[in-house]
Amino acid sequence: METHTKYIASLFGLTAKNANREKFGFLCETEEQGFVLVQKTIATDENSENILFQHQVKEHLYKKGFTQIDRFFVTEQGGTPCLKSSGDLFTVARGFNKPKADYAQKDQLLAVVAELGKIHKISEGVKFDGEPKKRREATSPEKALGLLSSQKKKLMKAGRFSEFDMIFLKAYEKFEPYIQAWGGIPKDVLGNNNYICHNLLKEENIFMEDKPIFTNFVAASYGHYLTDLVYLVKRYLKAEPQGDLPMADIFEAYKKGHPEALLDQDFFKAKLMYPDKFIKVAKEFYSKNRSFAPKAYLTQMEECLERGIALENYLQL
Repeated sequence: METHTKYIASLFGLTAKNANREKFGFLCETEEQGFVLVQKTIATDENSENILFQHQVKEHLYKKGFTQIDRFFVTEQGGTPCLKSSGDLFTVARGFNKPKADYAQKDQLLAVVAELGKIHKISEGVKFDGEPKKRREATSPEKALGLLSSQKKKLMKAGRFSEFDMIFLKAYEKFEPYIQAWGGIPKDVLGNNNYICHNLLKEENIFMEDKPIFTNFVAASYGHYLTDLVYLVKRYLKAEPQGDLPMADIFEAYKKGHPEALLDQDFFKAKLMYPDKFIKVAKEFYSKNRSFAPKAYLTQMEECLERGIALENYLQL
C-alpha cells in the first residue's frame, strides 16, 4: 500500500519519501511540498462532484488570501484535483504534522471562531460548479413534534415503560419547548443560505499554528453562517461541559472575521437548543419496535439529555 501511495503522489508531481497511515488516509513527507495527505474514496459521480466542489471552495479561499487550508494538489496530466484508479478516486492535499485544536482552551476556540468568520465573509454569495455532498436533512420541527408526541401518547396509554422509555419521556419534556422555539423562527431568516459552511469543525479537522488551519471540507455546503458557529459551541461544551465562555465573547471573536454578520441571539439560541440528535435517536429506536433497548441507544439518549442540560446552563451565563 505504501508503494502504491507513493505512486499516486508521483502522478501529482510529488516525490513521497514515506507513507504513514492516518485516520483519514496516508500522511506522506515529500521532497517538494513537505507533508501531504493521500486519500481514497469510491469512484462515483457524487464523489467526483463533491471533490470538485471542495477544490473550488478551497481555491476561492486561497485566492482571497485565506491560505490556512488543506489545499488540493492537481494531477500533472489534466490538472484535476482527483485521479481515478481501479474504481477509486484519489486526492492529494496539503498535510499537517501539527497539534490539533483543543476547544477546552478558550484562546484556541476563539481563534478558530475568528478565522471561521473570515471564511464565511469571503464565501458570501459565491456559487461553484461542483456539488456539495448530499446531506441527510434534519427532521423539521413540525414533523418532529408530531412523531414524538404520538410516541408519548402510545407510551402513556400502554402504561408500561422500559428504561429507554423513561429517559425518552424525561428528555421529551425538556426538549419540546425548544423544538417549538426552532419552529417559530421566521422562514426568511432560515433561508439566508448564501455562505459556505464547513459543517465538520471537529477538533481533529483543525490544526493549530500561528493561525488555525482548516482541513477536511468533505461536508462543506451552502448554508447559514450561524450553523457553523452553533456547531463550534456544541463542540466546546462537549470538551468542557462546565464551559463558562459567554456567548458575547464568541460573537465578538466572530465579528473580527465577519464584521457585517447579523448575530441574532434568538436564532442562535433556538438553533443551539434544537435537539436534532435526540429526535434522530428516538425515531430510529421506535421505528424498529424493539422489545428491549440495546445499551448503545440508552447511552445515546442519556448523552442527549446531558447535552441539553449543559446547553441550558451555558445559555444562563
